[in-house]
Amino acid sequence: MQHSAEFVDFVTDANCHGGTYHRIDFGDGLVLDGEYDMQPYWPRYGFPDDLRGLSVLDVGTSSGHFAIEFARRGADVTAIDVSDGTFQRTVFAGAGVNVRYLQKDLFALDERFGQFDVVFCGSVLLHIWDQFGALKKLRAVCRDLAIVSTGVMGAERSCDQFPAAELVGMSAIGGNGEYWTTWMPNGQALERMMQCAGFPAVEYKGAYRLKSALGKHGFDTPHGVVHGRVI
Repeated sequence: MQHSAEFVDFVTDANCHGGTYHRIDFGDGLVLDGEYDMQPYWPRYGFPDDLRGLSVLDVGTSSGHFAIEFARRGADVTAIDVSDGTFQRTVFAGAGVNVRYLQKDLFALDERFGQFDVVFCGSVLLHIWDQFGALKKLRAVCRDLAIVSTGVMGAERSCDQFPAAELVGMSAIGGNGEYWTTWMPNGQALERMMQCAGFPAVEYKGAYRLKSALGKHGFDTPHGVVHGRVI
C-alpha cells in the first residue's frame, strides 16, 4: 500500500526517538522500529487458525502489533490501553486496518463492556500486582477463549511440583510510577489462577523466551502462555 507523506514522517519521527514497543512492518519498506519483533513469536500463542468473523479484544495493546495482525486475519478487533490512543489510532490507520481503540484500564472491564470471542492479554500481567484480579476482569468480557501470556519463572528457578510464583518487585526500566515487574508465576500457578478466575477449561501451552530485537535493551524474559475456555 502507498503511504501518505504525513504517515511516513510520523514513522520516521518515532524511529528517530527510539521507536516504540512493537516493531511493525507497514509494507513498501516502511517499518516502525520497536523493542520487540513479535512476528516470529506468533506461533507460540496458539491463536485460532481462522479469525474471520470473530470478535477479538486486545488488552494492553501498547503500540498495536497484535491488534493489527488480528485485523489482517479478518477479526473484528477492539484494542484497549491506558494511553489516549493518539499514537495507536495513527498506527492502525497507517496499517490500513479497522481497529476500534478505546482508552481503558484493564481493571475497568466488566460485563457492560461487552463479550468477545477471543480475549488476548500479552505481557501485561507481569506489571500488575493483582494478577488474579486481572484474570477475573478478562473472564468478565470473554465469551469463549482467553489467551494470556506473561513472564514466568525461568527453568532454573521454577518449582514445578506445585503452583508457585516468584516476587520480582523491581521498577521496570524506563518505567515510572507503578510500572513494575511484579510476580513471575510458574505454569501451574497460571493454570490455577485461570481456573479460579472462572475458566472451566484451562491449558498451559508452555514457555518461550521473549527477547529484545537486535540493538535494543537486551531484555530476555521467559514467558508462559495459558488458554482459558468458557465453553
